[in-house]
Amino acid sequence: MIGQMQTLLRVKHLKQEQSFRELQKKRQANEAAMAETRAAEAEVAASLATLASREDAIFGALLGRTVKLDDLEDAKGRALDLLKTHGILEDERDRARHVEARTRTELDAAGERYRAATKVRDKYGILTDDLVRVRDEEVAYREEAEVEEMFAKPGRRPE
Repeated sequence: MIGQMQTLLRVKHLKQEQSFRELQKKRQANEAAMAETRAAEAEVAASLATLASREDAIFGALLGRTVKLDDLEDAKGRALDLLKTHGILEDERDRARHVEARTRTELDAAGERYRAATKVRDKYGILTDDLVRVRDEEVAYREEAEVEEMFAKPGRRPE
């Protein structure tokens, strides 16, 4: 029975190691997602900070002079392209935030699985240790009883 428990303990230990490796992978994925989110937020902030000046530069070339309708439409199109590009950056930032939230949830779940695997491994470790201790106590008791029995009977001495 002790051999079976030790084998089972080894299996539980391997499962704990596997869940620990999974936890590490999820932690790395979460850290990468956090870095990507920070980079996307910085990019959006930089774009937002210069958006007004870039629009002003597009329309500033047209101010104070007579322009053709095609030039005005071209400037309007470039300004809309700027807004569209900024919108794409905001979408990428939102996507990065979503990925970060998902990886954080996966990390929490992996952490819970690791804690559960550790708890099970500890339980089997305690059971195995108790069985070994009881067996050792029984062996010691039998040896002690055998020695007492040999010396308790008169005329019979160990050879």
